[in-house]
Amino acid sequence: MSAVPRFPSETPQTASVRSPLSVSVDRSQSRCGGSIRPHCTPPGERTLFSLLCAAMQPLGTTLYVYGGGWNLDDTGAGREAVTPFPSPAWKTFFLSQDEGYDYRRFRGSGCNPWHSAGLDCSGYLGWVIYAALHRKSGLDGYVYPSTEMAGALAARGLGQLVRPPCRFLPGDLFSMEGHVWLCVGVCRDESLVIAHSSPTPSRRTDCPGGGVQLSAIPACDSRPRCEALGLARRYMSQFPVWSRRYEAVSRPRTLYTVPGTNSNSGLFRWSALRDPEGIRSMTAGQVLQKLFG
Repeated sequence: MSAVPRFPSETPQTASVRSPLSVSVDRSQSRCGGSIRPHCTPPGERTLFSLLCAAMQPLGTTLYVYGGGWNLDDTGAGREAVTPFPSPAWKTFFLSQDEGYDYRRFRGSGCNPWHSAGLDCSGYLGWVIYAALHRKSGLDGYVYPSTEMAGALAARGLGQLVRPPCRFLPGDLFSMEGHVWLCVGVCRDESLVIAHSSPTPSRRTDCPGGGVQLSAIPACDSRPRCEALGLARRYMSQFPVWSRRYEAVSRPRTLYTVPGTNSNSGLFRWSALRDPEGIRSMTAGQVLQKLFG
């Protein structure tokens, strides 16, 4: 976690909450998935397809938690983010909550005792990258402040940092001011399907909770109802519990594709991952069909 919030307008608040180990689960919600489940590849395959497969694993079952994926010292990846499999605690915490979940209530003073219960944007992508690159647990992690993650990955020799304007491709990671997201694919109308962890508001209570989800970035902000939004809604509907609480949304292109003032922000493109499946030549619809088919 960085010293500043990782998402625009996030203002952490403290509250007295129960230990994350004492949550109770509503068993009536225990079936999170729908008829289509995302494809799963073995960890450490080092391909773009395995990166995107990993990105789909916490989808619709992991809430946004400020500091989720970070260690208690707030200096890098926590234990859950250096394990190549999703933590069972993420889904357990998701099922223990309802439409009233508000991430601002689940933050203690100093180190966040709920850091292992979910994922924030950089914790999520740090875990995704670890799962795509490694088979063993406990190696060096990839959780960095969101605005600097693109440059940090480039500095480790995993790819290159590209400053916009640029053409997006599946697997690209983008660090903007206070947030980081992964490009799943580009649609025929030039809109983008992205994967990220974001505290989107609940349908019923408007409480910010959201979590790991697919969203859309339109080709033009004046036309937010784009092909990418239809795809995001279609595939997020496969997670009925999440979909009852939240709605897949469109994010403004003028905000989400502009790097921050930090020189490490911008677009990161992989060189360390192979692409034998030809993911970079696919449309967003084709990528999602392969991931969920």
